[in-house]
Amino acid sequence: MILIQKNMNVSKFIILFTLFLSSLIAINCDSGSDKVVYDKNPKMRAAFAEKGSVYGTGKIIVTGTSLIELKPDVATLRLGVESHASNVSEARNNAAISINKMVDVMKNAGIDDNDIQTTAFNIYPKYEYIEVMEDGHVRGVQELIGFTVSNMLLVVVKNLDDIAVIIDKITDAGGNDVRFNSINFDILDPVPYQSELRKLAVEDGVTKASQLAEYSGVKLGAITMITDSSSQASIATDTHMYAERAMAIPSTSINPGSLSLSMQIDMVFEIEN
Repeated sequence: MILIQKNMNVSKFIILFTLFLSSLIAINCDSGSDKVVYDKNPKMRAAFAEKGSVYGTGKIIVTGTSLIELKPDVATLRLGVESHASNVSEARNNAAISINKMVDVMKNAGIDDNDIQTTAFNIYPKYEYIEVMEDGHVRGVQELIGFTVSNMLLVVVKNLDDIAVIIDKITDAGGNDVRFNSINFDILDPVPYQSELRKLAVEDGVTKASQLAEYSGVKLGAITMITDSSSQASIATDTHMYAERAMAIPSTSINPGSLSLSMQIDMVFEIEN
């Protein structure tokens, strides 16, 4: 009887202790100070965790973004020459004549020497596959028929008002040896726009945090952390690519299109009791 009575006392104790723990958990779950509200950015939440942001201590974490549409002010051309001849000297001389004419046109158009860079110079043999008869059998062999010399340039053009005319003159100077691979448009110096981008990104972050607080039924507190996710404004291109093997068009139409500068700012807000 004594043993049975002790077991019953132990069971009552376990039941009471379990009810006590359940009450504590319920109280903690209902406490508004333990709410944490995030926007939909798992990578950003992980980054803040690494920086010491403690989950479950009343935080709202958001990423503010900004975007500015701009007209490009610089173009990058990838072009050059490719010459074929029966021997290396002739191919090299022809390529040199063509590329020098193109560079002269660039300089006359106001393009600085520092904005003209050689990116590749190649000399390689050119073969032709032929069939020969040997001992009554036909076999294929490669026969050297000449050499190819290529000289490719990277050219920065800052006068976009005359970009079409400049391209026409350059390619005309190169003649049939010209090779035009691509044109890309860009912003020469995005730094002056960073202040406006940061301002817009912070305003966007505050708006997002205010909405999350309102929708979650909590009161938005002070900002406890701000992190500039991007060291500089990132550029998203919305331009047209231009590439031709040999240019023989009377007038070339070039459309620079537009560019987008963007920035992200990560922010942490307190949740007030």
